[in-house]
Amino acid sequence: MNEILERLKTLNLQIENVYPVKGGNLNDTYRIESFSKKYFLKLNTAQNFPHLFEKEAKGLKALAETELFDIPEIITNGETDNDFQYLILDWIEKGDATIENWEKFGHNMAKFHQNTNEQFGWSEDNYIAIMVQPNSYKSTWVDFYSNNRILPMIKLLADKKVLKPKEIRAANRLCTELINIFPEEKPALLHGDLWNGNILTRENGDITLIDPAIYYGHREMDIALADLFGGFDDAFFKTYNEVFPLQGNFEDRKQIAQLYPLLIHAFLFEGYYIKDVQAILKKFQY
Repeated sequence: MNEILERLKTLNLQIENVYPVKGGNLNDTYRIESFSKKYFLKLNTAQNFPHLFEKEAKGLKALAETELFDIPEIITNGETDNDFQYLILDWIEKGDATIENWEKFGHNMAKFHQNTNEQFGWSEDNYIAIMVQPNSYKSTWVDFYSNNRILPMIKLLADKKVLKPKEIRAANRLCTELINIFPEEKPALLHGDLWNGNILTRENGDITLIDPAIYYGHREMDIALADLFGGFDDAFFKTYNEVFPLQGNFEDRKQIAQLYPLLIHAFLFEGYYIKDVQAILKKFQY
């Protein structure tokens, strides 16, 4: 930490105090206080998760460039000589969201998803949490979701011996049926990890985004994940559907979009997430 503080001195932030804060299970996080401003500092090892914060900063910039959300300002990111990487953001004082704020957030997310691309993927691999997320471009969502999302995670869980052979076969069957599950849509710009821990309400009530795992994918991935762990007001979903309606029978296929984040959680935390994964895969066992 002392090396980090010495590095920060070169930024002329006029640091007065540094306080540990709760910021998830995967990074060390701190509030930095200067004489006139506050900042948010994230730390992790550079060796275990190469370029983690560099890629996060790129994702935040991509979100900011849409001009739809008041994304926290990136102060700086980098690495120390002692295998630490860091990211410093402007500190966000938290407030409470009204129904109107949730409606605005749903409207802006619908507009955000209308940013499109010729192919599914992203210009480089990035991270979701601390998991490397393959983003090689694919021309179809079926190809991308199968080979860049589901099957790599199934292999990791199979290597941990937490999935049975019949469940691995079921995952492969699921992938062959994706063409009949997801409606065809243009690639949409996604946050990629849209759960309630990655949204922040500012003092004025506006809801903003943090910790992106950004890529061009099927927009139902973001909406399904927002629904998976709760914390999103119904006004968000209602307004989203008014601005950019989801295609019919979304509820019938929502679990398939939720499979990827559940696979991530099953790998990182196991617990009941494995059972959730197994319940989805069971429907594809013959």
